[in-house]
Order: sequence, then C-alpha cells, then structure tokens
Amino acid sequence: MTRRRVPSAEEVRLAALPRLPFTSGSFDAAVANFVINHVGDPRAAVDELRRVVRPAGRIAVTIWPDPPPEAQSLWGRVFDAAGVDRPTAPTVDADRDFPRTPDGLGGLLDAAGLADVRCETITWAHRTDPEAWWSGPANGISKPGLVLVAQPPDVLARIRAVYGEVTAPYRDADGLLALPTAALLASATVPLAPPG
Repeated sequence: MTRRRVPSAEEVRLAALPRLPFTSGSFDAAVANFVINHVGDPRAAVDELRRVVRPAGRIAVTIWPDPPPEAQSLWGRVFDAAGVDRPTAPTVDADRDFPRTPDGLGGLLDAAGLADVRCETITWAHRTDPEAWWSGPANGISKPGLVLVAQPPDVLARIRAVYGEVTAPYRDADGLLALPTAALLASATVPLAPPG
C-alpha cells in the first residue's frame, strides 16, 4: 500500500517497535502516530525511536488520552446500552505502563533522555459518515470490531439500533457525525552527543 501511495519512496520496509531495521541516527525525524499506546513496552519503543534519529533530530508522538474523549468512548457507550459484555482488553504490564496524560506522555519521552520535551492536548470534532464509523468495527477493525464480529445476528441487530440512537445527537444538518475528540501530542529533540 505504501508503494502505491508514495511511489517516489526510495525504500519501504515493514518493521515493528521496539526493534527497527535501521542503523542508529538514520533519520532526521520520527513520528509515532497513535503507536506508543499499542505496544507492550512503551519506553523501549521510545528508546528505539531515539536510537534511529540523529542528534538534534525530532521525535513526535501522539496517543489517545485517558479519560478517553467522546469519539473514543462512543463504542463503549453503545455496547453498554445494548447490554453487550466486552472482553477485558489486554493492558501493558504495570511496570512498563505510563499515565495517558500530558505529564505521563511527556515523562515517557523525558525518561528516554530526550530534550525540549513538550506535550499538549489537541481537540477537534471528528467529522465522519455514520456508515463509515460503523463499517470499520462491523468488519472486525479495532477493539470494537472484535466485539462486533463475535455477536450472533440478533445481538448485532440490537447493537446497530443502539448505535443509531447513541450517535443521533452528534449528527449535523448534513447527516455527518461530529464527534468531539482529543489527542496528546508530544515532541522532543534528540540531544547532541556530549563532547569528548
């Protein structure tokens, strides 16, 4: 998919944090957009980003905050209103976890030895077609998708009806959903190597 979308890319590699197949200092910048909140060892992931970025290079990281904004908590409200049990989501081991707050995310980057750490909360209304917002999970995408595809047809029909009720207050005059959401955006600089 990347080759098709960015045909001018010199090289495309499939990799997963916390081990990237690049030499140290290979990049001017690294971006982890909603990645760090999905790895088993967030600190190791940030350490690896730091390793592959050159001194004075930049790192930017986004995550969903806790408590979750309305767009991220919507599916939980739908399942609760429909009376659907949800399996407990896997969590990061307590000794590797961090608070999903500006101080928590900033502290994670700071603990990795990065400099000029900044973290801010960005808010917006996510505008989307209600059918598009339904179709991803209905096709098994993300945690809500795992719940939906495990339901028998009668329960799925009940969830679909509740989805319409829960999302109705978010519909604009054009029929699109305007879901309030937020993300934490942290950025930092890889420090220059100490003289010596």
